[in-house]
Amino acid sequence: MTSVALICTANRCRSVMAHAIFVDEARKRSLPVKVYSAGVYDFSDAPRIVDTSNTCRQHNTPAPDKDPTWVAELPLDSIKRFLVMEQDHADVLTSDHDIPADRISLLGTFDPRQRGAEIADPYGQGELVYDRCYRLIRDCIVGYLETTDELSR
Repeated sequence: MTSVALICTANRCRSVMAHAIFVDEARKRSLPVKVYSAGVYDFSDAPRIVDTSNTCRQHNTPAPDKDPTWVAELPLDSIKRFLVMEQDHADVLTSDHDIPADRISLLGTFDPRQRGAEIADPYGQGELVYDRCYRLIRDCIVGYLETTDELSR
């Protein structure tokens, strides 16, 4: 089974929403894919963010029922594609975790509306910003799934 990891800074906002969306979209397409999410920094002692969970719930894609995960906790060698929110996340994966650059993509590059390669963190910015971020991430994930064949291999 192919695996994908959605990566942000702390695994409390963007990658959590992306995880929920990816699972939902993969299910709709009957794709056999293992989905992970994590932050490039260890926030495992930090609480989940209510705005993230509420946003996912409002869009009928429940957030994963887990505390923030750090990249070092993932089975890095078995993950086929890392979809990151910012270039800094890609840089940490390559420099600190030896992930080859060809296994990393900026999620925003799959946005059919081309709103930018990086997806800004909605942390602390309120419900409207979380909703916009969620919709952007969904568009990017759908764009990725519609343009890739790496999940079928």
